[in-house]
Amino acid sequence: MIKDKVVIITGASSGIGEATAKLLASKGAKVVLGARREDKLKQLTHDIVAQGGQAIYQVLDVTSQDDNDAIVELAKKTYGGVDVIFLNAGIMPNSNLSALRTNDWHQMVDINIKGVLNGVAAVLPTFTAQKSGHVITTSSVAGLKAYPGGAVYGGTKWFVRDFMEVYGWNLLWKKRIYVQQRFTLQQSVLSC
Repeated sequence: MIKDKVVIITGASSGIGEATAKLLASKGAKVVLGARREDKLKQLTHDIVAQGGQAIYQVLDVTSQDDNDAIVELAKKTYGGVDVIFLNAGIMPNSNLSALRTNDWHQMVDINIKGVLNGVAAVLPTFTAQKSGHVITTSSVAGLKAYPGGAVYGGTKWFVRDFMEVYGWNLLWKKRIYVQQRFTLQQSVLSC
């Protein structure tokens, strides 16, 4: 089912993104990896190819619409289309609000929220033209339940949850464009 599917993964240089890339490539997916850390992307791509998988990468700042557009174009140019985009990039520098770590707040909004918006804006025209595609995001239990020190992070993940639900409703008239949000690696990988 995943064999030969083209999957873009943001936040691919470590954690859930890296693990997802390795697993999907081992199942035959063609993975297109994006993140800020080129050294890690290069090593991950090398490791996947050495194991017989197909992978390419591009340095990606999800806060840049141009970077998001470019990675979609890279996937299309290299592999002929995009089947799945996994919008996984995110940060979680938690603190109490009274600490006023406003730079952290702005970074979380830019990466965790705008990164999802930019990814959807980049891929939706392709999915619409193809009349198929999957959008998967990484959310968190923080988007469902509040906890101390996590007001801004939880707010960004609440946004992701709500955005994906409404995005799915907007696409009900389009056949074969799917919206999924996942809370764990096992669910996100196995649902592909």
